[in-house]
Amino acid sequence: MKILIIGPLGAGKSSLAYAINKKFNFKRLNLDEVCRNPKDGSYYSKEEQFLKLQTFLKQNDSWVMEGCQRYLYEKVFPDLIIDMRINRFIAIWRFTTRFIKAKKLIGKQIDKDLPVQAYHYRPITLKKIREWDAAGQQISAEITDFLKTNPTKTIKCRGYKDYNKVFGEIQKK
Repeated sequence: MKILIIGPLGAGKSSLAYAINKKFNFKRLNLDEVCRNPKDGSYYSKEEQFLKLQTFLKQNDSWVMEGCQRYLYEKVFPDLIIDMRINRFIAIWRFTTRFIKAKKLIGKQIDKDLPVQAYHYRPITLKKIREWDAAGQQISAEITDFLKTNPTKTIKCRGYKDYNKVFGEIQKK
């Protein structure tokens, strides 16, 4: 089965992908891993990004992929799409606290599969929060547009309370 999880920053995409990976043993791909260098957060060229994505797709028959980079996720053909668009203010809270939590993990032993990238350790500012909020609104609009033209079965997930609904849908297939 091929699962695509889409949503704005702070929606919980990585947490859900991690849970699906652990429960169903599907190979997991965070599209940030395709886009960004994990050491410093710099972006790879578009050519490198597309090559990394194609390599992943060729190597895996079943997967769970998550991200908000439309130019990448519109190139994949999932069996199920999970729409994780959430309330804007909850998203702001989540992506702001993400950076505080990430700093607490420095030097600690954590599961190597947890989705914590190096760029989460950057300083957080009010300007950055505004930029992330604007990006989240744009991402939500792109998702709306994408889903209007995509015939793939889509289910909504707003958080942990919806995980069993998602797991049930995966088990049906």
